[in-house]
Amino acid sequence: MMNTGFLLQSKNKLEINTSPNNGEENYARLAKGISSMEPDPNEEIDQASYLDGDGFAESDVTGAQLIVSCDGHRYYGDEAQDFIYGLQMELGPARRTTFRLTLPDGSKFEGPVTVANIVGPGGEANTKGEISFELHFNGKPTYEPAEVVTE
Repeated sequence: MMNTGFLLQSKNKLEINTSPNNGEENYARLAKGISSMEPDPNEEIDQASYLDGDGFAESDVTGAQLIVSCDGHRYYGDEAQDFIYGLQMELGPARRTTFRLTLPDGSKFEGPVTVANIVGPGGEANTKGEISFELHFNGKPTYEPAEVVTE
């Protein structure tokens, strides 16, 4: 049976390939120190008004890029965070890897990403270092719906 109802955000599973340049996949869980994540389709919308619309417009989604934004605290020694923060001063293809996001219901998005807008750690002297970064899917990610088990 598929999970239903209000599922907790803590059940999201984020995994990032920390060995993209070695020709292998070494996925590390991106969870330690991460307190929030938000997927955003970043849609491009064409809005047009026509004479037959009586002044009202219509819209078409003409493009998109799925972006997963993460916030939290810097945890040194975590494989996934160390990989991301090791890219902070890199540019171009060095920022690319693969990523998969498994939602609480079991559905998955997976594909190549660029790690962007790596910020932090920063904050007040007596607080944990606050961080944020984004994972921009390059092209349309593969989507695998949650498995439905019938009894």
